[in-house]
Amino acid sequence: MLKNLIAVALIASAPVLQAQVRVVESSPQGFGSGVAQPNMPASAESDVYSQIRSLQEEIATLRGLVEEQAYELKQLKQLQLDNYIDLDRRISGGSQSAAPAPSDEPLVSPSASVVDDNASEADVYKAAYDLLNQKDFTGAESAFKDHLTRFPSGDFASNSHYWLGKIAMLKKDYPQAKSWFTDLIANFPSAAKVPDAQLDLGKVYFLMGDKVKAKSLLSQLAAGNTDAARLASKFISDNF
Repeated sequence: MLKNLIAVALIASAPVLQAQVRVVESSPQGFGSGVAQPNMPASAESDVYSQIRSLQEEIATLRGLVEEQAYELKQLKQLQLDNYIDLDRRISGGSQSAAPAPSDEPLVSPSASVVDDNASEADVYKAAYDLLNQKDFTGAESAFKDHLTRFPSGDFASNSHYWLGKIAMLKKDYPQAKSWFTDLIANFPSAAKVPDAQLDLGKVYFLMGDKVKAKSLLSQLAAGNTDAARLASKFISDNF
């Protein structure tokens, strides 16, 4: 009888023991229970979120600065173009003052009287450019040639070539203008004045009657994205 009672008790307790074994076996090592533990503390999650928000704010600030600088650069480029057009207009509008006034006094190169022999290249060039701004085209021509004599490969040599070409255009000496612009493009291919020289060279060909050459040169220039390219496009639309 006692043996039967023990057997019945063992049979009744078997499911409980099996459940306990399953719980113990399913528990992670090193933990006393099978309850899942969080991957990251709440404070750490909060710190990461704060860092992400901070980075997003910094990115937004930097994007605003980039947009501001892009706008300022656009304004500066427009100002440079306006200044170029204004100077070109003033030079072109002073054709009647290009002829020297009659005088019994011997002509003296203005650059020789204003800039001494030991002057720097920047000073020699500035003296010539000042004469150009004053519409003293004869004096400016002499001064730019003096600059090229002293500094044939100087930092401003390409600029002197360009302005000598412009002065020649003003005097309607188109072959001479063509020579100055062609020399600039050939000898200073990376100079900043090259696009402007290409624009004016195209105009010179047009004024000399070679419209095919003029349009070809101006069309090549107009394919670029410089200020001179935009002026070339306008010249083509106005004259062809």
